[in-house]
Amino acid sequence: MLINPLKNETEEKSEAQNVAKKDAISEIIAYLINNYSEYLSDVTVNREYVENIVREKVYKDYSNMNTDSTITDILNRLFGYHILQKYIDDEEVSDIRITRFDNIVIKKKGEWKKVKESFLNEEDFLNFVRYCVLKNRGKITNETPLVVVSDRKNNLRIEAGIEPVNVGSPNLVIRIHRPGKLQTLESLCDEKVEMMNIEICEFLKRIIEVGANVIISGKGGSGKTTLMRNMINRIPENLSITSNEETAELHCTHPNMIQREILKNRSADKNITLADLTAHSLVMSNDVVVIGELKGEEAMVFFDAVSTGHRGYATVHADSSLNTIDRLVTLMKRDIKAQSYTDKYLRKLLSMSVDVVIFMKNFKVHEIAEVIYDARKDDVKYNPLFKFEVEKYELNKSIGTFVKVNDPIGKLKEKMELCG
Repeated sequence: MLINPLKNETEEKSEAQNVAKKDAISEIIAYLINNYSEYLSDVTVNREYVENIVREKVYKDYSNMNTDSTITDILNRLFGYHILQKYIDDEEVSDIRITRFDNIVIKKKGEWKKVKESFLNEEDFLNFVRYCVLKNRGKITNETPLVVVSDRKNNLRIEAGIEPVNVGSPNLVIRIHRPGKLQTLESLCDEKVEMMNIEICEFLKRIIEVGANVIISGKGGSGKTTLMRNMINRIPENLSITSNEETAELHCTHPNMIQREILKNRSADKNITLADLTAHSLVMSNDVVVIGELKGEEAMVFFDAVSTGHRGYATVHADSSLNTIDRLVTLMKRDIKAQSYTDKYLRKLLSMSVDVVIFMKNFKVHEIAEVIYDARKDDVKYNPLFKFEVEKYELNKSIGTFVKVNDPIGKLKEKMELCG
């Protein structure tokens, strides 16, 4: 077998140049983070200044390599998401998860799979994590090692962790919201989506019309946000809405809606919590109050508002519709004032405030239940309205049939009758 030594030498030289270039880019990114972090926190505003810093650094310290190519690669990395950008641009990808520099997995069409790309090394990956947080108005340090930020332009929720909390490697988890992809309740009935059937769609349109208070429950990634976004967009435009979220994910298109996000990682007196935002919503002449996800003391403020006449929409993590009320009671008691209330009183408040619980699983409506106060038992009563009869689970998908179970019999029925 003949060997071409010249070809091997050329290939080795090219590979060495690529490695040197990657090392240089990693070093320059670290240099920018360590010395110009205040300008990186909003690169869209400071782009020209940042570009000049990059050019000066490359020409001064890395003139031995292809300077134009190096500058281009650095700017592409600064103003995008580097090797992850093509997955962010892929309409079929919903999540990206990186557990170490050479282990990147994406969730595509509901399935996780590892991709071939990787970062140069752990230091390169750490600098990428730091920069992702920094350019989205956050800061991650050893004192604040866990951070959640949102990229509003690209509709991303970004969770990052580093030492001392993380063991062995930083991590990055990106949830990609695509609000333009499924824009109506009807689109959720499409055979490629099948979140619900037409009968359920018509029912949801009806409860929106009559002003029902709705809680959507399920685990992360079950479709809660997608369903709530499209329900909110369906609310009549003559009603005023304010949504409050930990990280902006709803991205609604309703013209009469104010969308807000908490402020954190500041001094304690300057942080604005979800409870603060919810309380402020009550003095804004809102018809509808929305909470992106109930997690703590804001639950008490929210249900106080709903019980006094505001319409309310919220999501919450729960493993079934039957456990949703119990989960909400737990969250309400994280408010110091609510700790003096009995669970029974809070359950009564919820049963008289919430009209409907929608339980989501595998991006599908698995159950819709009417919430009723049972005066005889002095407790919550559920009236199942629709359910999804599962035949099998296949590749993280629920396969089966949507079934109508009952008609409304409580206060939801009264609201429907009042609206004709």
